[in-house]
Amino acid sequence: MENISIEPTKKSLEVECSPGYFKLSGNSILSDPRKFFKPIVEWVEQYIQNPDDKTTVDLKLEYVDTASVQSVFDIMRMFKPLQEKNKEVAVNFYFEFDDPELLELGEIMEGRLGIKFNFIEYQ
Repeated sequence: MENISIEPTKKSLEVECSPGYFKLSGNSILSDPRKFFKPIVEWVEQYIQNPDDKTTVDLKLEYVDTASVQSVFDIMRMFKPLQEKNKEVAVNFYFEFDDPELLELGEIMEGRLGIKFNFIEYQ
């Protein structure tokens, strides 16, 4: 299984996928989010078949359009079964102190997914 590393642009996220570590960072304003997220979904599908004992997920989202939010949520939902396999999933959700909408998005995702998020404020 190969790692994924995608450099960010003004409209697309920075992505890192490696055993035990998953990161989405930046903006996601995509005309076709399914196309962008397809290799990421495939990587996560492979990873959860033989996961590490602990997986750290860093979400440092700045602006995410509605279609991308759904894709991010779908990917995050894929990590939920790891908890049922007694694997640790640590989700770090970063948000700017002056962005209550992003914090609310994280809280909604945490509630719907049933995965504990660590909310980390930055400036």
